[in-house]
Amino acid sequence: MTTRKSQVALLCLKKEFLSGASEERAIKLLINGQYAKLARSELRQIFHERSILELCDIGNLGDQQLKNVVDLITDKMIGISEDLSYVSAILLLQAFVQTNFTGPRLPLVSELGFLVKLTTSNPAVLSLLSLSGQRTNKLVEWPMLLILSLRLFEKLQRCPISLVGANQSIEPEAAISQSNIPELTKENYLQAALCWWRARALQVQQSLFHDPNPVLFTLTCSLLCPSLVAALMDDTNASSATNQYILVLYHLELARAALSAGSETQAAESLAKAKSASGLQFVLTGCKAKRTKFQEKAFAALAVLARSQDTLLRCGSENRHNPQEVALNDDLFLERLQYENLGDDQAFNEFGDEKRVKVDFPIYESTEDQETKLLPIAVKEEDIPAPLRSLDPNSQPPLADLDSVQLLLRLETIRANTPANNALVGEELRALVERVLFSPPGSVNWLVFSNALWQRSLLETTRPKTVERGVLQLYSLVEELGVHAEQTARLFPKTKEEEQFPEFFTASDLQDDTTLINAVRSQYIYALSLSPKWSLDSRLAEKLIELGSVKSALEIYERLQLWTDAALCYGSIGNESKAEELVLRQLAESPDDARALCVLGDVRQDPALWEKAWQLGRYANAKRSLAKYCYRLPDGSRDYAAAIGHQYDCVRANPLNFDNWYFYGCLGLETENYELAAEAFTRCVALDDSSQYSWSNLASALLRLDKLKEAFTALQRAVSSGDTEKASWKIWENYLIVAAKLGRWDDVLLASRTLLDTRKHDGDGSLDIPILEKLAGLLVSEPYDEEARQTYFERTCVKFLCQEVPAVVNYSARVWRIVAKVDLWRKKPWLALEDYEKAYRAAISRPELEVDEDAWREAVTACEDLVSAYENFGELPGKHNAGDVVCKDWRFKARSTVRSLLSKGKVWEDTAEYARLQELRDEMKNK
Repeated sequence: MTTRKSQVALLCLKKEFLSGASEERAIKLLINGQYAKLARSELRQIFHERSILELCDIGNLGDQQLKNVVDLITDKMIGISEDLSYVSAILLLQAFVQTNFTGPRLPLVSELGFLVKLTTSNPAVLSLLSLSGQRTNKLVEWPMLLILSLRLFEKLQRCPISLVGANQSIEPEAAISQSNIPELTKENYLQAALCWWRARALQVQQSLFHDPNPVLFTLTCSLLCPSLVAALMDDTNASSATNQYILVLYHLELARAALSAGSETQAAESLAKAKSASGLQFVLTGCKAKRTKFQEKAFAALAVLARSQDTLLRCGSENRHNPQEVALNDDLFLERLQYENLGDDQAFNEFGDEKRVKVDFPIYESTEDQETKLLPIAVKEEDIPAPLRSLDPNSQPPLADLDSVQLLLRLETIRANTPANNALVGEELRALVERVLFSPPGSVNWLVFSNALWQRSLLETTRPKTVERGVLQLYSLVEELGVHAEQTARLFPKTKEEEQFPEFFTASDLQDDTTLINAVRSQYIYALSLSPKWSLDSRLAEKLIELGSVKSALEIYERLQLWTDAALCYGSIGNESKAEELVLRQLAESPDDARALCVLGDVRQDPALWEKAWQLGRYANAKRSLAKYCYRLPDGSRDYAAAIGHQYDCVRANPLNFDNWYFYGCLGLETENYELAAEAFTRCVALDDSSQYSWSNLASALLRLDKLKEAFTALQRAVSSGDTEKASWKIWENYLIVAAKLGRWDDVLLASRTLLDTRKHDGDGSLDIPILEKLAGLLVSEPYDEEARQTYFERTCVKFLCQEVPAVVNYSARVWRIVAKVDLWRKKPWLALEDYEKAYRAAISRPELEVDEDAWREAVTACEDLVSAYENFGELPGKHNAGDVVCKDWRFKARSTVRSLLSKGKVWEDTAEYARLQELRDEMKNK
């Protein structure tokens, strides 16, 4: 039972990985979902132990008494056998998952021993799962299954502290340091498997909370360290299918855990590693397709082509329990798109490729190859990888279930990082989910297929033409998978195995190799987003609120008795009295509910309630509300010190929340505490390295700390993060200033061009003219050689100064003088003369010329420059170099220019500039 191979088989929940030895019977029964048979046979001495049965009469015990009972039960189990207790802990976790996540309902039969006496879900029992002030949903069924499982894993790891207990309050760092996580080597693979199962149990506990819990995520990441999977892999056959499967599963579970904590950057990194390990090949491409039953001509569409590696496909499960395709029976739309030609760049053009929302993190967008992108794109047919080019998009081969899971996790990661309800992103995600749904019928695992249906339904609610159908699908899926699924399920036709599950579950003559339906449903539960049954109802309510159907959403919340969510719903429509009433109702049922106290504090704007929520269990949101309350006080009474103190407590309690660190950094900038701001924004970019404003604010703090090089590095990341075309011009302006201070003139040129393009409607406001003068000075400092090849700086700077700048700013004399300087350097005096003429016209065209002496002085200077240009360039060889000159009648033009300005500036006759013009006129008479 303790071989490496058996532990890998148990983690993968695949009996095919077992060696077939008799000592593996307990693991085989567990994998096959035969929990009752396992409890009455291999684990009989634990589940039917009289002393344990006597402890299970918990009645109406209080919190501490219940915790003592849990400790006594788990101590007795471990005292009987640590190996059997380990298997028992997994059985308890699997039974809890079946009861609250996947179904079908677990029969209460005597074969389960002491478990049938622990079905109560009273508040005292649920409080044992509370953590950091967060309480589990009251709809949790059979919570003692998870409580016992968590406690067994803790004791088997010899943890000196326990997270199981009423309102346990602990910081993430302390949870790691006191959890006794072992150093894993090849020899202690059993400890590695134990760490993995404990991480799964912690993630199941996380799914019971409304908000991400930093303690659980931090501890999960520590348990799922890289050495864990290395300890479980078989070095004697490194390229085996088993090794590949366990490695892919490891990265997928890490990605899912990161998604649950809101760490999409970490999720993307894990997904890239999962793709590399699995060998999955997929690409998004354009094509022509028909969408409706009456369509004669195909139009632009998107399709995902995907193929799994054969070794992973051979690890697939038996198909007899997998659902068939679910027909939508729409009067207008086809069940699936009918694709025609592939790699059609017209499809991308019709969707507006220039306005594409970048669905990938910037770090994956241009600096990395297609392998690291969340959604690789092939615009043309030749861009499609060769193994995918031959695929028929209307009939693609089956995918390995782990690859289907990977595509769904990629979908969630992309959606978490793109604007809501964006039409193009919706088309891309729809193509992604349809690749899973439209695999050959019966080839997709039940849970994976259900998740894909849910994702497609959510996507359909964002389109006007399919919103009604999408909502109806969500209702159908809630009836199939939600809280009341046992009574309302009707979407998937029930198989014989499902209908007779209670009989099969308790049958004494059932073969050990028989896989029950519960095992099939839960096989990939830890790799997909963990969604308890009631969370589907709750998500449906959230979607209804988005669509404006508040009344229907309230009906769902009230049916589920989610009073806090219902209160937030009432608050969103301005009915604060009703919101307060419902929150008070929740607190009457659960006085220690920190979230409800925090919401009540938000409604009443009462700091005492937030303080109480913090005291109950270091509920981070309470401190965030306190910090914002102190910050938003009227200017005269605004308490920055208190705001910073509260926000510091908040980020310590929840160090994985990006928004908390961002607000903390903003407080640092506003109070000129730049060390604090730099630390906060450093944490921000560690959590999300695609946040432009975090990088920019970090640069601002570093500049104030006289760290120019570090600030410039941060600004480089700022301008290359997110949608670079929409980066704030202020970020580019800071980039330009710092680059100029560091003498990085290529970067100065890049920033100047970008600012000119993004602020072209501001005219000369888009330019830093001293910077232009410096660029021009650098350019002309080296002699111009027509024969030599120009450097990138020279070529780009000439184009910028002589073409791009004049196209935007053509009424600034100073700018035209800069252009003239460059044209003269290029040995084109005829252009330089034109530039001086334009500079003069710009100066005399200013409406304030007759009232503003500065404008008059500039006009005189422009006139003097133009006259000098006539004199210096007029006799030079002309543009065509065919005996012509730059300006044959330069004397006449020079005299006319001076006379014109003297006439125009009569109001300035008493100024020195007017006298200079008269002198210039007299000089020109003698030439």
